[in-house]
Amino acid sequence: MAQARRDMGELRPIDDLMFRVMARDKAFCGELLGVLLQDPGLEVVECKPQSAVTNTRGRSAVLDALCELSDGRLVDVEVQRADRGDLQRRARYYASLVTADRTRPGTPFEDVPDVCVVLVCEFDPLRAGCPLYHVDRVVRETGEAADNGLEELYVNALARDGSDVAALMEVFTEAEAYDETRFQATSREKRRLRYTEEGRGTMSRVVEEIRAVGRREGIEMGRAEGRIKGKAEGRAEALGRLVRDGLVDARAAAASLGLDPEEVERMLA
Repeated sequence: MAQARRDMGELRPIDDLMFRVMARDKAFCGELLGVLLQDPGLEVVECKPQSAVTNTRGRSAVLDALCELSDGRLVDVEVQRADRGDLQRRARYYASLVTADRTRPGTPFEDVPDVCVVLVCEFDPLRAGCPLYHVDRVVRETGEAADNGLEELYVNALARDGSDVAALMEVFTEAEAYDETRFQATSREKRRLRYTEEGRGTMSRVVEEIRAVGRREGIEMGRAEGRIKGKAEGRAEALGRLVRDGLVDARAAAASLGLDPEEVERMLA
């Protein structure tokens, strides 16, 4: 535990563990979004870290932080440390999940909520050296903006161009960087979680929660795999009896099981 707490003292806001704890604080979320959305007057009315959303087919995702603003906009904030090359599709998928999750059946299309996806990346996501990238929809033939209520924002947390975004990202990515003058809420929460006993205790509890969820999911996955394996073995045994009784040939059984006929014959030998 002592080693774990020392390791926690090296975490930064861009690290998933620290971000999920900091995102519980509305003042921090408001400060972050005020800078990134370039709207210092915006108000966060609700912020849910590790928010689970599900589509109509039951596929789900856990968002790093889902914030609702006073103007009704929904903002999904994701921290990304590794470049997997799928950011834009990931943004589209997250936006669709949030839209489906927060839109009641029968809602008129004009009342579908506006959604903004913000990806804070510890790399340059579009490789142009900018601290911030706004991705807009435009009509190809006219160049005019086409607004469907979706906003995509990619943040290059490594940019250092003297802008407010770059200054905030320095606090996000460098362990000992603070700026109480411009980013009071971010600096306060970062110091609390890194240096106070209460803050480190909070982080330790979150780690234990994550481990507990992992254990539960592992048990459920094991049970599911056991059921699948049991069904497959039962099916193979039934097909084997039919082959032995001459009711099904080995080639048909092999096709049903996805095996080579020779392998089925060896199993029955």
